Amino acid sequence: MRLSNSFFITRREVPKDEVNISSKLLVKSGMIMKLENGIYSYLPFGFMVLENIKAIIKEELNKINAHELLTPTLVNSEVFEKTGRDKLLNNEIFKIKNRYNKLYSLCPTSEELFTSMAKYKINSYKDLHFTLYQINNKYRDEEKVELGLCRKKEFLMADAYSFDANEAGCDVSYDKIYQAYIKIFDRIGLNPMIVRSDPYYMMGLSSEEFQVISDYGDNLVVKCSSCDYASNIEDASCKNIIKEKNEKIENMSLIRTTNIKTINEISEYLQIDSNDIIKSLVVKADDEYKMLLLRGSSELNINKLKRLLKTENITIPDSLELERIGTYAGFIGPINATMEVIADNEIKGMINAVCGSNKKDYHYMNVLPGRDFRINRYSDIKLFDENSICPKCKSNCNIIKGIEVGHIFKLGTNYSECYDLKYTDEVNNKNLVYMGSYGIGIDRCLCAIVEENHDDKGIIWPMEVSPFKVCIVVANTNDKDCSKYAENLHDKLINLGISVLLDDRKETIGVKFADMDLIGIPIRVTIGKYYENNEVEIKLRNEDETRLIKVENVINEIKYIIENYNKL
Repeated sequence: MRLSNSFFITRREVPKDEVNISSKLLVKSGMIMKLENGIYSYLPFGFMVLENIKAIIKEELNKINAHELLTPTLVNSEVFEKTGRDKLLNNEIFKIKNRYNKLYSLCPTSEELFTSMAKYKINSYKDLHFTLYQINNKYRDEEKVELGLCRKKEFLMADAYSFDANEAGCDVSYDKIYQAYIKIFDRIGLNPMIVRSDPYYMMGLSSEEFQVISDYGDNLVVKCSSCDYASNIEDASCKNIIKEKNEKIENMSLIRTTNIKTINEISEYLQIDSNDIIKSLVVKADDEYKMLLLRGSSELNINKLKRLLKTENITIPDSLELERIGTYAGFIGPINATMEVIADNEIKGMINAVCGSNKKDYHYMNVLPGRDFRINRYSDIKLFDENSICPKCKSNCNIIKGIEVGHIFKLGTNYSECYDLKYTDEVNNKNLVYMGSYGIGIDRCLCAIVEENHDDKGIIWPMEVSPFKVCIVVANTNDKDCSKYAENLHDKLINLGISVLLDDRKETIGVKFADMDLIGIPIRVTIGKYYENNEVEIKLRNEDETRLIKVENVINEIKYIIENYNKL
């Protein structure tokens, strides 16, 4: 491609409306253009990167005999009612009505479509196993749309689905996809951490995420400092490392705490540790009030609570509603509570604690769970924090940020039950089909690649995903000999199947170098002052050194660099 007549846009200033480095560099380098938060256009060079990532995904999935197809993104909203995910995903689904007032949805994911499609194929055990995949747009009404390509409302996903006769077959399919994903991420220049995660929203049995560690990640990941335990924070099991006090149990007493409502205020006023305070919360789950108890320093994990109560319909009452049910914001407590009381496991063993009294401006001191109030059930409802330890080896854990680039699920027979997807076995019995679901977020991959591969000059693309493998820079386009050689080199490389960009613009050499560094092409060939000696300059984007190469050796040198780029 010749740059002089291409749609090429770069910016000198750093975009002020982008948060993470990848979005800033992708906008600045003319790879993407922002329409609004969560909505972007891919410009030609950015689109080339997308196509390269897609090609690698297709190649690796085709190797394991997965078959590509394409399903619609606009579907009748009833599709998600059959599995109940219309309620699970309600806030994320974009819904539209047609001219006849019929309700449609833009697909946030496609398990239902593939399950119903499989019914046309599967009758006998002889029809299994197979894996299908597609690469198409998905739509979700994301909350954190300020996070660039990590949280697009319309995003590109490669999603695959496996169908097997039993759990053992499902495990084999799952492992094949797992290994294919490892190869895909390696080829596109990523080394993600694999962590356990919550399969709740996908109605799965178990799942794992591929998380690229990044300071600008939109996920929190728990990683044990000693063993191999790693989990998305929303699914991390919490164990208590707070040592229980060995002291005399005191009698409960009521104290006045005028306008002292928050945990920090109570802790400071009474000169006690926040872990000696019981945080009481009231939620409304399916129109039934529940009281939740946690240590003062802990936060509620809403996803754990939804799983525990088996509902997505959880709301937080406002202060007026709390007063109607007999309590006050900032003074909620479990003593004489009429609703079900659910306590986090960390509440066990607490003595001489402080809690709300359900009376305005009063708290109780020296309360003892079980003696002074009932607890209907204990459960792990806490969000993993710095006070938590590894549930596997009880060591300390680190909480780090990550970008989720892939997610794989063992679905079991959950979707098959909803769609009555069955096959007849060798003895003529009907059995449910076992399924797996797998996804790679292609926009997220592009984002993660840039987050991991950049410097103060711009992007440094890995060889396999770069929009071009080589850029040729003509130092002075008025030099006819240099321009002619550059044109010939460009054409020869194209004929060899090597993607190449020829910067033949009438710009200064400084501008050209700055732009080529910004867009991150791996190999730069400069035709300039050394050409009269039959030499050109070659520089790799990820190195500072510039080398002189004889004209007759340039093509062989480029081929060698491409073949050995990851080893250099």
